[in-house]
Amino acid sequence: MNKTILSMLLCLLIGYSHAQNEIFSGTVLSAEDESPLPGALITIDQDNEIAIADEKGSFQFNLSNGTYQLRISYLGMKPLSLELTIPWEGKTVFKLEPDESSLEEVTVLSTGYQDIPSERSTGSFAFLNKELIDRRVSSNLVDRLEDVTPGLILNRGQTTGNDQISIRGRSTLFANTAPLIILDNFPYDGPLESINPNDVESITVLKDAAAASIWGARAGNGVIVITTRTGIASSPPKIRLNSNINFIEERDLFYVPQMNMGDFVDIQQQLFENNFYRSSENSPANPALPPLVETLIQLRDGAIDQNEADRRISGFRNSDFRNDLGQYYYRGNLNQQHSLSVQGGSQKNTYFFSLGYDKNLQGVVGNDNDRWTLQAKNSWEFLKNKLTWSVGAYLSKSASRIRTDIPQADPYSSLSDELGNPVPIFSNLSERFLNNAQIENPDLLDWYNVPLNEIGILDQRNEQWDGRFLTVLNWNIADGLNAELSYQYWTNQGQNRSRNPLESYFVRDLINRFSQVDEQGRLTRNIPLGDVLDLSTSRSYSHTLRGLMRYQKQFKQDHQLNLLTGFEIRDLQSEFNATRFYGYNDALGTSSVVDLVSRFPLYSNSRSETTIPQGNSHGGTVDRFISYYGNAGYTYRNKLDVTFSIRKDQSNFFGVRSNQRGVPLWSAGLGWTLSEENIFGFLNSTYLKLRGSYGFSGNLDRSLSGQMTASYFNTRSSSFIPNLPVANIVNPPNPSLSWERVGTWNVGLDYESRSGDFNLTGEFFGKKGMDLIGPFGVPAAAGFIEVTGNFAETFTSGLDIISRKDWLKNKFRWTTHFLYSHVKDRVNKMDVDQSASALLSAAFSARPVPIEGNPLFSIYSYEWAGLNPDNGNPQGIVDGEPSENYRDIITGASPENLAFHGPARPTHFGAIRNDFTWKGFQLSINVSYRLGYFYRKRSIDYFSLLRGQIGHGDYENRWRVPGDEANTYVPSLPENANALRHLFYSNSAALIFKGDHIRLQDIRLSYQLDRSSSSWMPFQRAEIYSYMNNVGLLWKASPDELDPDFQTQAPLRSFAIGIRIDF
Repeated sequence: MNKTILSMLLCLLIGYSHAQNEIFSGTVLSAEDESPLPGALITIDQDNEIAIADEKGSFQFNLSNGTYQLRISYLGMKPLSLELTIPWEGKTVFKLEPDESSLEEVTVLSTGYQDIPSERSTGSFAFLNKELIDRRVSSNLVDRLEDVTPGLILNRGQTTGNDQISIRGRSTLFANTAPLIILDNFPYDGPLESINPNDVESITVLKDAAAASIWGARAGNGVIVITTRTGIASSPPKIRLNSNINFIEERDLFYVPQMNMGDFVDIQQQLFENNFYRSSENSPANPALPPLVETLIQLRDGAIDQNEADRRISGFRNSDFRNDLGQYYYRGNLNQQHSLSVQGGSQKNTYFFSLGYDKNLQGVVGNDNDRWTLQAKNSWEFLKNKLTWSVGAYLSKSASRIRTDIPQADPYSSLSDELGNPVPIFSNLSERFLNNAQIENPDLLDWYNVPLNEIGILDQRNEQWDGRFLTVLNWNIADGLNAELSYQYWTNQGQNRSRNPLESYFVRDLINRFSQVDEQGRLTRNIPLGDVLDLSTSRSYSHTLRGLMRYQKQFKQDHQLNLLTGFEIRDLQSEFNATRFYGYNDALGTSSVVDLVSRFPLYSNSRSETTIPQGNSHGGTVDRFISYYGNAGYTYRNKLDVTFSIRKDQSNFFGVRSNQRGVPLWSAGLGWTLSEENIFGFLNSTYLKLRGSYGFSGNLDRSLSGQMTASYFNTRSSSFIPNLPVANIVNPPNPSLSWERVGTWNVGLDYESRSGDFNLTGEFFGKKGMDLIGPFGVPAAAGFIEVTGNFAETFTSGLDIISRKDWLKNKFRWTTHFLYSHVKDRVNKMDVDQSASALLSAAFSARPVPIEGNPLFSIYSYEWAGLNPDNGNPQGIVDGEPSENYRDIITGASPENLAFHGPARPTHFGAIRNDFTWKGFQLSINVSYRLGYFYRKRSIDYFSLLRGQIGHGDYENRWRVPGDEANTYVPSLPENANALRHLFYSNSAALIFKGDHIRLQDIRLSYQLDRSSSSWMPFQRAEIYSYMNNVGLLWKASPDELDPDFQTQAPLRSFAIGIRIDF
C-alpha cells in the first residue's frame, strides 16, 4: 500500500515537473507600428484557458504536450486564430492587423496594483492614451490633463502644483487637497513637473471607491495612475525623436485697468495741499515719498522754481512705470523640449531608454530654467519564463536661475532719463534723507537704488534632483498564480543658493541701515562688507516595499476569477535647512561672523532698534505606513462582474486608538453587461453595460499627528528680550485622531452603437466626507484656544458624461468628443461659527471658509441698494431700508443676513473637441467651458487712493452727477478717505458677477508621413505639428472686460511647432 501511494506521488511530481517545463509565452504587437497591445485577450479553446496581455503585450500559459486552438483578439484589430502544438517551435511574436470596421481598441485600466480591461471594470475610470497625452505641447504633465479628463478641473490662479487638481470636487476642508499620484505602480511624492511627459505611455484617473479604495487612507481626493513607457519583447530597436519649440507671448502689464495717470497726479497734489504727507515728511523713519511729493516739497522750500516743477509734473502725467517694465524687464517666453528614446527587446529581455531636455527662457530678462531627464528600464525572463526580474531607474535634474528682480516704484516713475541713462527710484527711504546721508557721511555705501544697474546682478539658483530606483521580481508559481515582490527608493533633493553681491542695492541698503556713528564720528559697520549668501537645502526620500499574490483563472467558459492580496510598508522622511552668511567672498568661499543677538539702532531711524536678520531654520518630518489589502473580481459568462476590495492602513499620523481600532476601508462593485442578454436586443447596441459601486477611501493631513507636536523658534527681534527660544504647541495630543473618510457611490451606464460610430458613458456619483479634519474651539481651561481633530462632514454629488461621435469615417474623418461634468458640494456639519468678515474675505482665498448648508467655496456679499442719486454714495440695507450707515451695515452683518450668491468654483464644466483627418493631415480644435459659478470683481479702492496709492480703472466710470446711478455702480469720489465706505462697497453685491464662459482653448494641426505611403523616407514615420494654446474667450456672461478665471493676469497665448520621428 505504501509503495502504491509512493508511486502515485512520484507520478504526480513527475507530471507536475513535466507540466512546469511546458510554458508557452508570447507577445502581441500591432502590425502597423509594432507597439505592444496590452489587454489583448488570448484564449485556449480546448481547456478554456484565458490570459490577458500585460503592458508589454506579453502573455504565457502552462501547457502540457498536445494540440490546441489559440485565439488572440483585441478590439480595433482583426482577431488571429492558429493551431498551437506543444512543444512549440514557431514564432512567439503575434502581430494583429488593424480592422477599420471594428470598434475602438480596448482600454486597459491600471489601478497601480493590477491592469483591468475596461469592459470588466465596475468602477469609474478616466483613461488617457499616449496620443491624447501628446496632443498638448507642454513640459508640465499637469497641463496635459486639462480639458481632456472627465471630472477633472484645474483651479488656476488660486493654488499651485498638484493642489490645482480637483477630481469630482473637494471632500476635505483643511487637509491635503491633492490627488494621490501613482507612478509606475508606486506612490509618488515629488512634483509632477519632474516627470517628462514624453516618457508617459498612459494615465488612468481613479474617481470612485471601486477604482481608488485599494489605496485606502490616501485616495480620498482621487488617484492619478501614471504608467511610463517600457520595452517591447521580440522587437528590433525602435527610436523616437520628439522636438518642439514653444513661443509664449509677453505678459500684458496693462491687462488690469488702471486710472488715468493725470487723474492720479491730481489726487496726489490735492493730498499734498491737504498736508496728508506732512507726518511722513517729518517721520524719524524717513520713509520714501512719491516723486511728485518730493517735487512739491522742493518747490515749497525754494529748491526749484515753478517752471521746473511744472516740467516735472507734466512728465509725471505722461509717464507710466509699466512702459519701462515692459521695455527693460519683460519679454516673451521661449521654451524648447527635446526627447530621444529607444525601446525594443528579445524573447527573454526588454529594454527602454530615454533622454529628455527642456530649456525655458522665462518672461523676465535674465531668468531661465532647464530640466534633464533620464529613464532606463530593463526586464529579463528566467527559468523558462517562470521568473521575471525588472529594474528601472529615473533621474530628473531641474535648475532655475533668477538674475533679475522686478522693481517696485510709484506708477509714474521712470527707470531712465530722456537720454536713456539709468536713474534711481526711491521706494524705501526718502530722496531727501539719502541725499543728506551721502553728504554727511561719505563713508556710507552708495545708498541709491538704480534698478537698471541691477539687471542680471542677482545670483539665485535653485536645483532639484528627483530620482526613482525600483525593482520587481515576479514568479509564476502555477497556472494563473503568481507572486510579486517589489521595492522602490525615491529621493528628491533641492538646493537654493541666493547670492546678493556687495554692489546690489539689497546688500548696500542692509549694511548702511545697520551702520553706526561712534562718539568720534567714525562710521562702524555691524554687517561686514561682502556679499550676502542664503543657502537652503531640502531632502525627501522614501522606501516602499510591497508583496502581493495574484490569482487569475477561467473555469470552463462561464466563470472567471481574479484575486489579489498583499502588504505594503512605506517610510517617508523629509528635512530642510536654511542658513545665511554675511561678508561672503564668492572667490574664496569665506564669510564673517555677525552678532545676531544684540539690538542695534538703525542709521535710517535712530529711534528704532532691531537685530540683524539671521535667516536660519531647520525642520523635518517622518511618515510611516503599513498597509494590508485585498481585491477580488468575479465574472460570470462575460456579462456579470462583481468586485470587492479592502484595505487597512496604520500610520504614525494617527492616534493610538485609531491604530488599535484599525477601521478598514473597502469597496464593492457590480457590473451587468446588458447587451449580452437577449431580452435587450431592441436597444440596437453592440455594447451596453450598467455598473454601480459603493465604498470608502480616506485622506490625510500630514501636518498633524496623534501625538503632541511643537515647533521651536526664537523670539522676534522687536521683542523686549530677542532671540530667546520659544516652543509653540502645534497641536495637543489626540489619541482619537484618524484619517478622514470619504464614502462614495457611483452608478454608470456605458453604451456603444452597433455600428461603432457612437458611444456614451454617463455616471451619477455622490461623495460623503466624514470625520473631516479641522480646528474647533475648546474651553480656555484646557490651555488651548482650539484643537484640531475629526469633526466636520461634507456631501458632494454630480454627473459625468463622456461621448464620442464619428460623423464621417471615409477618407475624410470627423470625430467629436464631448465631456461634461457637474459637481455640487455642500457642508453638512461644521462646529465652528464663522464671522461675516471671514465669509466675505474668502472670495480671493484658496482656503475655504465653510458654513453649514452652503458650498465649500461660496460667494457672499453685503446687500446692495444702489447709489444715492444725490451724492453717489453706495447704499446698503439696514432694517429693510437703503442706508449709508456703513458702520451699522458692517457691525450688524452676520452669516444669516449676508447675500449668498452661489458657488465660487464651476459646477458645470467640460470640453467639446472636434478632430478632422484627411490623408496625412489632422486638425483638432478643443473648446472648453466653465458654468454655474460666481466671482467678485476688483474695483476702485478710494480709501487707498486717498492715501496716495494708484486706483483701479473703474475710477473713469464713477458717479459724477445725478443720473449717473442709472448707468454705473461705481461710487463717487469721497472728500475724505473712508475705510468703512470702501469696505462695504468692495464686498457688496454690486461687484458680484457670473463667471460662466466658453473658451477656445487650443488648436492642433499636424501632418504625418508614413513609410508605407512614402517609400523614399529613411524612417518609419514622421509627424510635423503645430499647436496654439489659450486662443481666447468666445463668450462670457459677465460685462467685466477681464477674463473671469484670470483677474490679475491674462492667460498667455502660446504657439508651438515641432516634429516627431520614429526610426
